[in-house]
Amino acid sequence: MKHAVFSAAAALVFVVLMAMIQKIGLASAKSAAAAEAQHGAPAETGTVQAAQDAPEGRDYDGSHQIRVLQGETLREMDLRTYLTGVLLAELPDSFAPEAKKAQAIACRTYALRCGLHSRHDRAAVCTDSTCCQGWTDPESVSPSRRADAEAAVRATDGLVLRYGGELIDATFFSCSGGRTEAAVEVWGSDAPYLQAVDSPGEEQAPHDTDEIRVPLGEFQDRLREENPDVVFPPAQGAWIGAVSRTAGGGVDQIELGGRAFSGRTVRRLFSLRSTAFTLTLTGDEAIFETRGYGHRVGMSQYGAEAMAEAGKTCAEILAWYYRGAQLAPAED
Repeated sequence: MKHAVFSAAAALVFVVLMAMIQKIGLASAKSAAAAEAQHGAPAETGTVQAAQDAPEGRDYDGSHQIRVLQGETLREMDLRTYLTGVLLAELPDSFAPEAKKAQAIACRTYALRCGLHSRHDRAAVCTDSTCCQGWTDPESVSPSRRADAEAAVRATDGLVLRYGGELIDATFFSCSGGRTEAAVEVWGSDAPYLQAVDSPGEEQAPHDTDEIRVPLGEFQDRLREENPDVVFPPAQGAWIGAVSRTAGGGVDQIELGGRAFSGRTVRRLFSLRSTAFTLTLTGDEAIFETRGYGHRVGMSQYGAEAMAEAGKTCAEILAWYYRGAQLAPAED
């Protein structure tokens, strides 16, 4: 995949944002507040500590075992093998080393947290990306691909993200369309480290923007199935009412056919890439235009890649997306 290419105006905005990231976790309270005021990001600034690789000789991942559910098969492997497979499945090979290292830390944190709060009876995680994290068997790929992914895992051996001493829910997704979403807007529960932040530089992501066209009859039928009380008068202009949006730019509520629907519900009904959408009606179609791909909570993978290409370290990337989190070694 190609790396992000910016227009002159977008590049200027990106440079300004990236310069401000240098202050995360290092600036005084006054300068941090000023940075937040400039970017419109949440009051909690990132505080991921020094951007250092794992101490030489440390082998937490190689000695830590994890149970993984692959389909109906239960497998046990060391954490290094598991994380190498996750990077192979979840991230393009072309991504920069610092983006891969940031991903490795996020995935390690996520996996270890799942071990404490697993959705599965027999395993900590599964290999279904819609449930836990995707996984590709490292033995099934070329030695060069395997070595490249493993290098990012080894460079960050045992490093995790914590907030208030607890492992964070280090969620991630493909691309945001320019701004991430707060956890409370998607899942209903707030997490101080999962807030809406700007995420520039994602223009070359495959799903930065998408368009979905739905025949009007099908559009009406799906809404009626969800809510039989919807009404569609002859004038199409009355079909779409008020729209409210979240701080991350997603649709919070939209009135369709005289009834309110959440953005999450509309996304589900029409299989949209995200809740950051606009809707227009033509004579015979409903046209959704979406930005971003995924739940848009936590770290944007293409945003992380843009930051890495701009020279930012994995710690700076993590500090930007997981506000207030601390980078620390995992406990044995």
